[in-house]
Amino acid sequence: MEITVAKSAGFCFGVKRAVEETIKTLEKSDKTIYSIGSLIHNEKVISTLKEKGLVELNDKDAISSIQSSTVIIRTHGIDKKTYEILKKNGNIIVDLTCPFVEKIHKIVNKYSDDGYHIIVIGDKSHPEVKGIVSYGENIDVILSEEDIKNLKIAENKKILVVFQTTTNATNAEKLVDILRKFYYNINIINTICNTTIDRQEEVKLLAIVSDVMIIIGSEKSSNTMKLYDIAKENCASTYIVNDSNKLENISIKENAKVGVSAGASTPQYLIEEILTNVRAKF
Repeated sequence: MEITVAKSAGFCFGVKRAVEETIKTLEKSDKTIYSIGSLIHNEKVISTLKEKGLVELNDKDAISSIQSSTVIIRTHGIDKKTYEILKKNGNIIVDLTCPFVEKIHKIVNKYSDDGYHIIVIGDKSHPEVKGIVSYGENIDVILSEEDIKNLKIAENKKILVVFQTTTNATNAEKLVDILRKFYYNINIINTICNTTIDRQEEVKLLAIVSDVMIIIGSEKSSNTMKLYDIAKENCASTYIVNDSNKLENISIKENAKVGVSAGASTPQYLIEEILTNVRAKF
């Protein structure tokens, strides 16, 4: 068995920064520290942070009732209204929104003020996209050609297209090409994270030459699932694993070429743990 691990596998800059700063915040205080939603999308990391005292809040009423506390903003960001409520209530805000996501907030806010209709290519149910949408008006979120057909935008309206940072770059490019057939007055700002693009291309090339692909990370993680989808398109035997126990469901032949990558919210210790178990098991 030959194992090749993608060079970009594991924590990205934004996630590494968020986890490290959260741990520092927890260690410096003996008071309750809250996070608005899940800091990152990896159950094992979140479980460790909760053991250290982090309290995760998802209920809007509970969030609105927090006063004079320390509140951590997750990497995906939060909606503008919630941020304003937290600030108004006298909370100390530790804003760990990924810089690339924060950049989109500013872009959407500016172009919306300038009268543009905003199109976000991404998953409307994802917390990052929900946050982005809150920073402007006249916004649509699309993820398919059917979504484009359902758009209702005035003929002479100026349009700005931005992207969820972890969206599938290939699919996004196809959707932009289709949009250009329907609308002419379009401005495109590529807000897909460079790390996301590099990971997706690396996984595609690795999957093409592998007999088996293992993607390490949570199924709740958008960027991890994009890696899985791309790998699956190019290697039929592709698996997503967030725990060594899941290896029981994988079959690897003795001389197989195994490609391994991991989502941006997957810690290095989990990658090493699963690699060790793969080598021992097969």
